[in-house]
Parts: sequence; structure tokens; C-alpha cells
Amino acid sequence: MFDKIFKKTFEVPILFKSQTQSTNVDAKEMVKNGQLVPFIVLAEQQSASYGQYGRRWVGNVIGNLYLSYALKITNPLQNHSTIFAQYVAVELCEMLSNKFSVDLKTKWPNDILIQSKKIGGLLLEVTRSDSSIVSAVLGIGINILHAPKMDNNPYPISCLQESISVKLNFDDVLIDIIHALIEIVEEFGTINPGNFCEKWRSFDCMYGKNIVLESQNSQTRGIDGGINELGELIILLPNGQRITFPQGNAKISPGKAFSH
Repeated sequence: MFDKIFKKTFEVPILFKSQTQSTNVDAKEMVKNGQLVPFIVLAEQQSASYGQYGRRWVGNVIGNLYLSYALKITNPLQNHSTIFAQYVAVELCEMLSNKFSVDLKTKWPNDILIQSKKIGGLLLEVTRSDSSIVSAVLGIGINILHAPKMDNNPYPISCLQESISVKLNFDDVLIDIIHALIEIVEEFGTINPGNFCEKWRSFDCMYGKNIVLESQNSQTRGIDGGINELGELIILLPNGQRITFPQGNAKISPGKAFSH
């Protein structure tokens, strides 16, 4: 693994690990200890992967992507970690969909799906100093060659390889993702939030569908109305009211909420 990547030169330094607990933890510790940003931590395996709200993500399978990108906050929108991660998710979906002729979708807040099965997710963690954001670490996990088996997992799991007829070369896919990721992060400063919200809807697997959102020990049912310019979920209620949620667990409702 990584044989081709070792020989490549990227615009951002890459620190390689054969095995680690978490690339996000490593990156945050490096920033704390004075490592200059930007840089990328890339691992073959992770023993303690985690995602949104601390949920477990299987990282002990070789042949999948475990990466963290440490960067300096240069755009006020990056203060809103949700929409920044969503932007990266959408752009990666578009790149991979075009390259491999597959239909990747996003799921709020920042999951990546293929054929209604989760293949990856993103998590942005910010580092603060004296109440000011000074840096951020964007963690990305994508199942490329293998779909890990998980006990009691609420969502079906897949990988990119399962939807592609040709055999993927792991290093080649990683090189494409890293090059795209560096460009995506650089371009984030030029986005129009309103235009991005429209683009998000085109990739959102739940947009316009009846959903249920579990948040703070309560449930809200309605229609997925996309996101606002902070990346918050918009839910349309039966009475016509639009409400937003900064966090929560959303899924398509098994029962019909209402029509619009």
C-alpha cells in the first residue's frame, strides 16, 4: 500500500502511518505541538476511528481511506464546520461519480452513500485558542475496496468497489482523491453559499422526501427541504412552517409524514 503515493509530490505535505488509533487525533496533537499547517495524515489502518457524535467507524480494514487534513482557518465560512464538511463531501461525490460513472449521494450532515448504502463520511473538528479558531482538522473515511462488517449498524454499508465492474487500484484512487481534496479546500474560499445550497440538494439522497429527525430526545417529522447557508437541515412541517436543525440524526421516514 501507498507505493505509488510515496513517489508522488503533492502541494500539501503528507505524513504516513501504517497504523494509528485515529488520524484526526494524530493531526490535532501535531497542531497542538506546533506542526505547521496545512498537512495531511494518511493511515493504512485505524484502531479507534470515530465519526459524527463519536459514532464508531471501522478502520481496521486495509484498502480503505483514512485521512485527516489539518488546515488554517482563512474563510469565515470555515467557522461553520458543518457546511465546510458538506462542501467537501459534495465535491468528492461529484469527482468520484464522474470518474467512475457511479451515482454517489450525500446524506445530511456529511455522509457519502452509493445505492442507499454508506461508504464514507466526514468530520471537521476545530481547534480554538483564547476563544479564536486557529485551525481545523477535517477527517475523511471512505470505503474503497472493502465494506467492513459492523454489528448492530443502523445503516447498510458498502464500498466503491462493489458498484464498479473493473478492479480498482487503491493507490490510484487515493492519488485522485488527495489531488481533488487539496483543490477543493483551496476553492472553498470562492464559493457562493446560496449556490452551494442548491448544489447540495442535487446530491442529497433525502431532499424532498418525508423524513424523521431525532434530536435532543425528540423526533420531528416533515419533508427534507435541503440546507441553509450554515449547513443546517431545513424541515418543512405540515403547517407550512420551516424549521432548521444544526444537528441530529435524520433518516427517511418509514411512515408517510405528509405531501406537498
